[in-house]
Amino acid sequence: MVGFRRLAVLTAIFAYLQIALGGLVRVSGSGLGCPDWPLCHGRPYPPADLHAIIEYSHRAVGTVTGVLIIATVVLAWVVFRTRRPIVAWLATASLIGVVGEGALGGVVVANELSPWLVVVHLGLAMMILGFLVATAVMAGPQSGGVPDRSFRRLAALAASATYVLLLTGSSVVASNADNSCHSWPVCGSGLTPDFNGANAFTMLHRGSVLLIGVLIVYVLVAAIRRWGTGSGIGRNAVATLVVFAAQIGVGAGAALTDSVFFNGLHVALATLVWSGVLICAVLTLPRADRSAELSKLVMEKHSA
Repeated sequence: MVGFRRLAVLTAIFAYLQIALGGLVRVSGSGLGCPDWPLCHGRPYPPADLHAIIEYSHRAVGTVTGVLIIATVVLAWVVFRTRRPIVAWLATASLIGVVGEGALGGVVVANELSPWLVVVHLGLAMMILGFLVATAVMAGPQSGGVPDRSFRRLAALAASATYVLLLTGSSVVASNADNSCHSWPVCGSGLTPDFNGANAFTMLHRGSVLLIGVLIVYVLVAAIRRWGTGSGIGRNAVATLVVFAAQIGVGAGAALTDSVFFNGLHVALATLVWSGVLICAVLTLPRADRSAELSKLVMEKHSA
């Protein structure tokens, strides 16, 4: 079981790298570095061109990630098929997502990076990463989870809202609003917001950051206060809070400078925030083998 969890974590890391490289492809303008698919300029390797190399690297990491996902799915069914089926189903969901992502990637290139297809592409990539993160967490040692159902629902809401926040950020890119708004915290002069044209998408995203950010911080701080920094959920909450704070600063830098560095880092940190909030939510769920659950039910029946 330990070996499987290590494989699942490694697979999730590669999925994260693929998303981060995807962000680099976008901000560096390398989306058409390889104008055909699955080849690159009609060859199985890229030419000596920076944009082609960046795009090809993204595809190469994606290939390795795909192989790791297949291995994770196969081993999940071998190890957890009967003892904890949820792990196998989560891993399988990531594989189904990869199949869809691969097909969608070809459509995106064929349509010369249609902006809204890029949004769907990123959204599906985040779902795949989410399934892999959940697989790794649910394959951990047995735990009763968090008995407080209200907190479990709140953590699930925070994870769902964080995913929506990612999509609003993608809408900024799809609408090219990131090219028209170079002020922060609002689009416009001073503190007067500008909702004209594409700037409306930027204001939607920043408003979502404010509202959903409050929810994220509340859930993470509550987790730290209740379980302390010595617990798994507490340590994850602290790390996610730090990344979220950094993300706000990087977001401001991306808006004010529109530099490749800040824009690329913005996507990478946003993905980490999504992963951290999701881990917090999944850690609240019970993890138990079927044999342990059956034993518990039998004991409860006899005690009654």
